[in-house]
Amino acid sequence: MDSSEKAILKTLLYADIFDFPLTEEEIYKYLISENKVSREEITRVLKSNKLPIETSKHYFYLRDKKKLVEEREKKRIASARKLKIAKGIIQKISLIPTIQFIGISGALSMENSNKDDDIDLFVVTQENFVWATRLLLVILLTVFGVYRSRKTKNTSDKICLNMILDKSNIAFGKKDQDLYTAHEIVQLLPIFDKGKTYEEFIKKNAWVNKFVPNFSITKNYKEYKNGFYDNLLIFLFRVLFLEKIAKFTQLNYMKNHRTSEVIKDGFLKFHPFDYKAYVLRNYKRKIDKFKL
Repeated sequence: MDSSEKAILKTLLYADIFDFPLTEEEIYKYLISENKVSREEITRVLKSNKLPIETSKHYFYLRDKKKLVEEREKKRIASARKLKIAKGIIQKISLIPTIQFIGISGALSMENSNKDDDIDLFVVTQENFVWATRLLLVILLTVFGVYRSRKTKNTSDKICLNMILDKSNIAFGKKDQDLYTAHEIVQLLPIFDKGKTYEEFIKKNAWVNKFVPNFSITKNYKEYKNGFYDNLLIFLFRVLFLEKIAKFTQLNYMKNHRTSEVIKDGFLKFHPFDYKAYVLRNYKRKIDKFKL
């Protein structure tokens, strides 16, 4: 196999972990490679029939996995409904003045959600406002009846605040610079952006191109700026020490319920299951099997 063939097979092996057949455009965008590969080269390889893959309804997948095409179509329909719900909620919560960016992460960002899945959000705040922002988000989402707490049993369409970080902590450190994190970043679906925060986030994490070199920003979202009342409220939050109060209150509530959460200054990650380790282990197993 040449380098292009290996890259395409690696990309499909990674997607197979999520039972997710890919279109040719998705193979290009999320290509796992050391170097960029052109669309023309990808088309050539896919037409060559040299790889152990099949195609149906413009999707590509590993041999004997045709059933995944029908499953993806079902998930695409379920995801369309969830995206509509998510965008409506994001429009409301984006009124919180400290929020700089909201994106949809996880399965829904790839239109790969089941009808019973929750909705993962990735949020960036102004500096030194992660705890205050999280508190306001929890209050609003609870009022709307869509907040997923640790006690929530029916998680369908509930909002999970998967990750909240402030603008001074948007660059991921060396230990997080791996394929899984890179993929989570590039598949993020931007919905609300203020002050070109999303662009800054991608620039600060340019290391993702070592894993997915073909990725580039597609601007299909609106950009906003802070207005007078936003700045006034932020000033009041500072005067009232809202961040310190929110941090103390929430940490005190969480102390008896901590699991695998990551809590650092300006960086909150709430996910009880270490999915990254699971995915990377499975990916290595597949890579070894195909001797790539």
